[in-house]
Amino acid sequence: MPKEIELYLSHLIPLLEQRGISIYQQKDIDYGRQLKLQRQDQKATLNLYFSEKRGISKVIGAPQNSELKAELELILFAETQEITQPGLHLWHSWIGSDECGKGDYFGPLIVTAFYCKREQISTLRKIGVQDSKKLNDKRIAQIARQIYTNFPTQMATLILKAHKYNELIDKFKDQNLNLNDLLAWTHDKVITELLHKDFSCEGVLIDQFSKAQKAKARLLSKFPDLQIIERSAAERDVAVAAASILSRYQFLEARAQLDKKYQMQFPLGAGPAVVKAGQLFIDKYGFNRLAEVAKVHFKTTIKLMPMEISIES
Repeated sequence: MPKEIELYLSHLIPLLEQRGISIYQQKDIDYGRQLKLQRQDQKATLNLYFSEKRGISKVIGAPQNSELKAELELILFAETQEITQPGLHLWHSWIGSDECGKGDYFGPLIVTAFYCKREQISTLRKIGVQDSKKLNDKRIAQIARQIYTNFPTQMATLILKAHKYNELIDKFKDQNLNLNDLLAWTHDKVITELLHKDFSCEGVLIDQFSKAQKAKARLLSKFPDLQIIERSAAERDVAVAAASILSRYQFLEARAQLDKKYQMQFPLGAGPAVVKAGQLFIDKYGFNRLAEVAKVHFKTTIKLMPMEISIES
């Protein structure tokens, strides 16, 4: 499976889960990956293909009148609509935010907010800013560096390396809070940092990570008059897309540092290849050091526990 599709799935799967859509089967196909999807009694097939020229292509197989097909089309193709189309916003200055790494067992969680003015849209588009899931790692790096060069004061990024992430998730759990609460806290942090700068800001657009809209609630408690939208497929907005690219770039940089420090390759996601890499890490460094590189609250950790620990727990 091409790594571009692997990355795309790390963003797509949480969106499917939010809408009650499950993957009951998946397999590699020529130039891509096939997913068998189901919601209640409705089923559909999704084929994802990747090429350097066209990027990621998506083909849905389902009955024409299927509600599941309509839902998938909304999720998969909404980002192709224009930014000015009603349904997102018509602000002239705003902040977009997005995260990277929440579905990856290894590596950090990165969250970025980007401030944008409408007259900057054409420059951002010329640089190549678009949904980061459509870009390979080389283009991510090229575009991110141009964003840093052209808009040096207009972003805020929070990097939670694995050890800090694990420490925070434990603190949140002690307060009967979960991952979505942690994500809301991180988005709140970077957006608030930008709002405290001397910017004229009409609103905030957040790429939705849960139906509860906890990031919006946190921000409204501090900025009750601010317009805040938290919605899925927000990457079609140029500010959210820029935030997505910057988060992805920082994630790739952090992962490269991990590979170098521990002299091994850490796969994306949380699948079989990740379990295999986790076992290799434990063989080299021991189970007790896993929290240095991994988000240990993932179910993947249970698969990696030594037998004696599993029995004791």
